[in-house]
Amino acid sequence: MLIPLDRSKIFVFIILQISILLSSGCFKNAWSADGGAGQSNTNTQTFVTYKYIDPMTRMEVFRMLIPKSWKAEGEVKWSADPALPVQSRFRFFNPSGSEELNFFPAHAFFWTSNTLFLTTNPPGSLRFGTRVAKPVALHEAFTRTILPDARRSMGKMVIIRENPVSELAGLARGLPVQGVHALAEAGKMRIGYDEGGKQMEEEFYAAVSQFVTQMPGSGAGGGYFINYWYIDYVFSFRDEKGKLDSRSKIFQTMVYSLKFNQQWIAKVVNVKEMITQSYIKGIKAIGQMGQMIAQAGSQMREDQQRAWEQRQQVNDRIVQNFSDHIRGVERYNDSRAGKEVELPAGYGNAWANDLGEYIVSESPSFNPNIHSNQHWEPLTPAR
Repeated sequence: MLIPLDRSKIFVFIILQISILLSSGCFKNAWSADGGAGQSNTNTQTFVTYKYIDPMTRMEVFRMLIPKSWKAEGEVKWSADPALPVQSRFRFFNPSGSEELNFFPAHAFFWTSNTLFLTTNPPGSLRFGTRVAKPVALHEAFTRTILPDARRSMGKMVIIRENPVSELAGLARGLPVQGVHALAEAGKMRIGYDEGGKQMEEEFYAAVSQFVTQMPGSGAGGGYFINYWYIDYVFSFRDEKGKLDSRSKIFQTMVYSLKFNQQWIAKVVNVKEMITQSYIKGIKAIGQMGQMIAQAGSQMREDQQRAWEQRQQVNDRIVQNFSDHIRGVERYNDSRAGKEVELPAGYGNAWANDLGEYIVSESPSFNPNIHSNQHWEPLTPAR
């Protein structure tokens, strides 16, 4: 994937996949029955804002809302692959339950109709760090790459259902580029399996995108094409059988709240361009990654900035229509932060404090200021 200017500010997280270490604790109601005078044991959930700092660049990468007591595992990996210079795998999870939000690495491939090239670079070999392989359909990507890559102990695994997700396919295709034919297939697959005697369900999302360029040629064979294609936007939600749908509000809040630091994004783009130039000049970039990262700028060029802004406008429109696939958020006005925030739907009452933390509750009489050392302000629904 040519990250990240031609990718969503939300789902690019699935490609970059940042390592996070969160505080320990158990996932439970944020306030108990004895939390204060007049407080009842209502269904209440607390979210906190987490910020991640990349140790290689010492820059903030992103911020997002997560349940206060969840944990996460994973690590960032910079590499000399010009197609995917930054990758990682990680999982957010409830340490005292079975709920998980997982993000998996993207896979980049190269294919061509040039038979001479395939003779010297057969399928399975690497071309500038990218695997040579023929494109596959989405179902095959799920069954042959994504599910094995999840590294689950899946006893008696069954496919419950598969559905297309047209909005995600639109994100995977990206903005039109002159001379490049972009196509994408995206969808979700829900599976059930036995893990250590526990019946689990997991729903995977993914896209297979292709970017084909026709190349001129001479002789009897004429021209040929080259195709950079990807299995990406791979993420999953999982929980015990019968509980997955009820967690959708929490999962959606986490995914929709993700915001990237544009300066860090520019750093990644510039490192990518430096790696590409190194390969063109015949210089191996593997031993120079640290130097490249240090030298790469963190400001976008004017053309990059225009592409970024245009992409965000498209993304915002698509995300507004994505609720048929991941349901359950409501928008609130956070006047302190000067922005709208998306929190789980169905609670009806929300508060924020100066630390960027949020509480939602079903009870209109619930008051988080009682017996709290923080000042909480009620939020009003966005209109």
